Amino acid sequence: MAGYSVVTFAFNEEANLGQTLASIRAATDDALVKVTVVANGCTDKTADVARQAMQAWEVPHQVIELALGDKCNAWNTYVYDHLPEADVHFFVDSDVTFSDRAFPQLYGQLTQSPGMNAVTGLPCSGRNAPQYLELATQYSCLFGNLYGLTHEFLQRLKGQGIRLPVGLSWIDAQITKLVNDNLEYAKDDYRGRVTFVAGVGYRFESLKPWKPDHIRLYINRICRYKAGQLQEPYLDALPFVDWPETMEPINRTILEKGLSLRSLGKLAPLRARIVRRLGKKLASPSGAPS
Repeated sequence: MAGYSVVTFAFNEEANLGQTLASIRAATDDALVKVTVVANGCTDKTADVARQAMQAWEVPHQVIELALGDKCNAWNTYVYDHLPEADVHFFVDSDVTFSDRAFPQLYGQLTQSPGMNAVTGLPCSGRNAPQYLELATQYSCLFGNLYGLTHEFLQRLKGQGIRLPVGLSWIDAQITKLVNDNLEYAKDDYRGRVTFVAGVGYRFESLKPWKPDHIRLYINRICRYKAGQLQEPYLDALPFVDWPETMEPINRTILEKGLSLRSLGKLAPLRARIVRRLGKKLASPSGAPS
């Protein structure tokens, strides 16, 4: 077994997915064994765009369509049911592009770094790029836009039956903990197990405050992060193998305790949105966000 795979999870990304797939093709090499698109809960032409973009590709490829619009469910489905044979599996967002030869460089870094479970790409655009580099260097963080996991790590995860809870809001943080705690039951062996290559990673369009859709995206993003922060201590108190199937019971506890304006700080004006976000996850199928 050798080489690497790439999967991207897409929710209504018909406008961006073609560019992402073209960038994947340009930033990979002969070690690429398969590309998979998981279209989860899409109501647009995302799956059709994916098929059209990859129809002439010689490398094996697949488009999976899921009814449930939840990234954790998509992640679990891919890892447990569709994981190809490869040394490293890359996970990428469907609205980014990649630096030159990003995948072979990151693949080489991870396979030549004993004891590491993951490699993360770094942002090559945006004002916060130095902060992300610090997070990767000092805290061994990985970022959901582009990261790779070893096949060995994912096989151990599957062997323990560990799944991401459906409805989890801050996915990157919990995958970082899975990786750095090495899937340990007691979570008492946290150490840096994420590597990276300086200057290698992904690019994205910076949000523009004069665009209404960018404003909505920014507000939704910070509400999602805040919801994830509220969920985090409940998951941290549980061994990975005891994570709930969905976040519904945890969300219910959060809402029953109430969210004071003081506890939300600068996000107090968004309290209603955060409550609705958690509440929607209670009302949606399997606790999944709409």
